[in-house]
Amino acid sequence: MLQLALRTLRFRAGMFVAAFLAMFFAAAIMMACGGLIETGIRTAVPPQRLASADVVVTGDQEYHDSGGDADEPPILPERVHIDAGLANTIAALPGVQKTESFVFEGAPPPGTVDAIGVRAKPGADVGELQERIDAKLGSGTVTLVGDERGQAELREAKASGVTVMALAGVFTAFAILVSVFGVASMLALSIAQRQRDLALLRAVGATPRHLRRLISRETLLLSLLATALAYFPGRFLGEFIFDRLVERGIAADGLAFRQGWIPTVAAMAVAILAALAGALGAGRRAARVKPTQALAEVSIEGKLIGRGRVLMAMFSLAGGIAMTIVTITVMSGPLMPATAAPAVILLAIGFAMLAPVLTKLTTLAVQWPVRALGGVTGQLAVLNTRGRGGRTAAVLGPVILLTAVSTGMLYLQTTNDEADRQGFAANLVADAVVTTQDHFDTGLVDRINALPHVAGASEYVNSVGFIEKPDDSSPMNEGWTLQGVTAKGADATTPVQVTAGKLADLHGDTIAIGNQHAEKLGVGVGGTITLRMGDSTTLDVRVAALFSAPDGYDTLLLPADTLTAHTTEGHATRILVKAYENTDPEQLVADLTKVTSAESGLTVSGRDVLLREFDDQKTTANFAIYLMVVMIAGYAAITVINTLASSMTARRREFGLQRLAGSTRGQVLRMAGLEGAILAVGGIALGTVAVLGILVPVSLKRLGSVLPAGSPWIYVSTAALTVLVTLGATLLPAWRATRGRPAEAALAIE
Repeated sequence: MLQLALRTLRFRAGMFVAAFLAMFFAAAIMMACGGLIETGIRTAVPPQRLASADVVVTGDQEYHDSGGDADEPPILPERVHIDAGLANTIAALPGVQKTESFVFEGAPPPGTVDAIGVRAKPGADVGELQERIDAKLGSGTVTLVGDERGQAELREAKASGVTVMALAGVFTAFAILVSVFGVASMLALSIAQRQRDLALLRAVGATPRHLRRLISRETLLLSLLATALAYFPGRFLGEFIFDRLVERGIAADGLAFRQGWIPTVAAMAVAILAALAGALGAGRRAARVKPTQALAEVSIEGKLIGRGRVLMAMFSLAGGIAMTIVTITVMSGPLMPATAAPAVILLAIGFAMLAPVLTKLTTLAVQWPVRALGGVTGQLAVLNTRGRGGRTAAVLGPVILLTAVSTGMLYLQTTNDEADRQGFAANLVADAVVTTQDHFDTGLVDRINALPHVAGASEYVNSVGFIEKPDDSSPMNEGWTLQGVTAKGADATTPVQVTAGKLADLHGDTIAIGNQHAEKLGVGVGGTITLRMGDSTTLDVRVAALFSAPDGYDTLLLPADTLTAHTTEGHATRILVKAYENTDPEQLVADLTKVTSAESGLTVSGRDVLLREFDDQKTTANFAIYLMVVMIAGYAAITVINTLASSMTARRREFGLQRLAGSTRGQVLRMAGLEGAILAVGGIALGTVAVLGILVPVSLKRLGSVLPAGSPWIYVSTAALTVLVTLGATLLPAWRATRGRPAEAALAIE
């Protein structure tokens, strides 16, 4: 069987090249995703100032008592400092040659430092030294060795690693789903084109087991070669994506890309298993059919759709519908894409799996206009599309996937972006902003509050914290937004309505909290809450006020000076200013400029600067989503081209016979073009229907509109690209297949 498999690969080179490319690109994408996951897990940061230290002692940026998944603790946003006295304690340990304290940013509280570098004595075992140091450390302090040492210098590294790992996890899940489908579609077409070969083998005595072994060995040889050759392109693709994430600030500059053998082997295993499963599934009926029946069925269309394919389609559609229901009923606000994006992929794959059935419906729907416009060639195109249901379905599926993934993911993102922007704008009550790169002068807020057109001014500080007592849980276990405000201007500069107490009482260790949140915690005005601040210190605060706020306002208000003491910068950099109604914005800016002109380094701007910053942040955050769409849609486009090119090339004999029967080369090409048009129109229509099932509910819930937000050119350009790819991949191979003499083509192997 091995010899037969090798000979089949040799004499069916074109068909197997197409299958090889499908597996090659699938493996490369999965290897790239695996490298990104390993990069996030390792969070390797080659040290700079700490390069001479063998062991680094620093604060633990992970918060392990959040009550969430112990394996995925949230990351604290501020620098976690450590006791400077640890340097002397560690210096006295056996094996320590020298210790050195470091401060990398800001001004740490007295008696603390950012990190302690420990140099081991010559010949000392670093692993044993690390264990001795760990035994002397308390909670909130960790030791780092190797490339982890740089995490102490780059505070954002840990959070950045988690972000990269989360994005790569989503990439990988979607890439596996789409790649497995693409490989299975290509192999299904490959086996469908070899029905005559397989039927002859059955007729001369091959058993079903022989055919299964033949198909599996052919596929195994191809997949081993394809996945092995995909290693370097996969690594290059992973590094390319990672570099783009660094450029956009999604991954921290200083984080190193790492791709070892584990993601490579895992990607190879997934790609090989997907290829074997797809090949055996596609060749199952060919292996089970009786020899005489196999020969009789070579020239006719077989069973419309297999039971296994129906089950997979139903499974995908059920998963997509379930995700849609969860998105509508459970998720809200910015969290909706977490379940809506998988719904897009599952619905698209479900429709693509039903391509054999949908092909019949599509052909039925477009047959009359095609016949009317195409005449005899149109009639032939309809008959070919209808009569070659298996091959047509193998092409239609990737077209559906390309359309659904591209439009669905992009419009889902634009819709959520628009909803988030509307929510941000609604919660932004400030009319102007005063910004500094240094400390504000004492009394500047009071001077601004005294201006005749100013309704209120407040310092603005933000961080993230957790409520430890009473026991509490935050959205997605990521903590609550902490906003520092000036008591006198807090009422005017925040979008809250006080229901109990007064924001003017926000002095010292106090807090204002939403009334529903307070009710859940069982606290009221005068009650006490224990916070875990962003720098990992705990703070007992008294409830000074309760308020009601717009949906999604998950913010706790604290005095600005209280919050700044627990931030890395240690001071406020902005003052928000609210003007009285009917105040001329230019007059407000002029008044503020006059008050701040006495100090250097201050800038005054309107509220538009905050909206622009929000848009820039969203654009940066969404860049990873767009990369994912490009990757998945790109692979789907490659699958479309690959499948169509293979299908058209295999029809060289058919085209030759058609020309011998009287058709001109131009008529044959027009027929092929009409077949491609049927596939493109059908795939675009079905892909659109697939994603409307999730886009319409999301748009209604977030925007109150049936139509999603976003430019119509997104859809137009996606549809145009799909048509261009489909027609190009149809006509170019058909042009090449009809280039020779008809008599020679009629004798070609099909």
